Amino acid sequence: MARTPHGSWEGCPHFGFRDYFEQARTRPELPQQAMQEMNLALKDLGITDLQVASIAKEPQANRDVDSYVVTLASTREAGKTFTVNV
Repeated sequence: MARTPHGSWEGCPHFGFRDYFEQARTRPELPQQAMQEMNLALKDLGITDLQVASIAKEPQANRDVDSYVVTLASTREAGKTFTVNV
C-alpha cells in the first residue's frame, strides 16, 4: 500500500499512499489525510479488525529520506496495537 500511488488500483479507490508520504515534507497535513484514506481502504477491502490509529514521522539523520511509523489498532481487542515503518 505504501509503495502504490493513491487511486491507482481500480478495485479500491482509496488504496495507495506513496503520494502522501512523498509530498508530506512540503504539505504536513498529508499524513493525517493518509490515515483517513488508509482506514477507508481497509474498510473497502473488508478488513474490519484493524484501523490506523496514528502516523508519526520518525526523526532522521538522513535529511533526504523521511520515515514514518504507522500504528494499527485492533478493533476487537482494546489496547492491542501493531506498528510498521514506512
